[in-house]
Amino acid sequence: MPGISYAIITPQRTKQHVIGMKQLTPEKVMLEPDAVYDIASLTKVIATTTLVLQHIEAGNLRLSDKVRDFLPDFRYPEVTILQLLTHSSGLAKTIPAYTIASKEDVYRYCIETPQANPAGTDVTYADANFLLLGYIVEQLGGDLETQVKRNILTPLALRQTSYRPDSPESCVPTEVHPERGLITGTVHDFKAWQMDGVAGHAGLFSNLSDLIHFTKALLHNGEPILSKESITNIAKNYTPDLNRSRGLGWDLVPSTDHFAIYHTGFTGTFIVIDLQHKTALIVLTNRVHPSRDNAIFLERRDEIVEQFMQDLGGKT
Repeated sequence: MPGISYAIITPQRTKQHVIGMKQLTPEKVMLEPDAVYDIASLTKVIATTTLVLQHIEAGNLRLSDKVRDFLPDFRYPEVTILQLLTHSSGLAKTIPAYTIASKEDVYRYCIETPQANPAGTDVTYADANFLLLGYIVEQLGGDLETQVKRNILTPLALRQTSYRPDSPESCVPTEVHPERGLITGTVHDFKAWQMDGVAGHAGLFSNLSDLIHFTKALLHNGEPILSKESITNIAKNYTPDLNRSRGLGWDLVPSTDHFAIYHTGFTGTFIVIDLQHKTALIVLTNRVHPSRDNAIFLERRDEIVEQFMQDLGGKT
């Protein structure tokens, strides 16, 4: 990748570094310490999962509630909130060649996504799960962007985190797209872009400093955004008999006698947090710049997470 902003958090200290280039085209630009990135699917855990847990704490929602209780158009009456959070709803990853040209088309896509497997039998990562959660959160508390600002960003004083950056030209660019050109300061994800940048599965921009604050809130029992009980539940394995271990919103990585929580973003972002050992790794890159054709990054990412778990996550 052209550049990287990363932080390693331990109980003793927080170490952070910024290395390399912000962009390579149309000219080379150095990466700044406070660079703002499109964090892609980290939106799922930082924004949507947090809001869902807040609504559960407030008594507005239960993990066992059915999706159709909130979205009557949804076609599968057995699918629950928990199954959306754990990607065990059975919904297919994509609908090939599906035409999406508007915000309304994205909702229609979610409603028309078929089940590839029966609910509760398989973990298959699909954006439709968190798009649906975004719609449900709006049913419960109004505009998604407003809820994120009021209930997450403001309490944590995350001043550089938003769905639509005030200074888009200063953001770290992502892909050089055949129709959109060099994507800078607007969301890379196509469905989120069609939704004016605000969606349950993608859309947030953030920087290293803000993500350190968010991560430390989770490491310190969720204050002031979540209860200690919610933090415990995030790292609980809700899919022990399925093909992947999933917590609430987060993927799970095995440690010694527990799981660390983990999530990635398509643009080249990832976070792994060992809540018991109070350690974390935050990595922000623009690995799709200038092209998404970068498979080696994915291999190295897995190696880095494995190394972190061995060195600081308590895995032996």
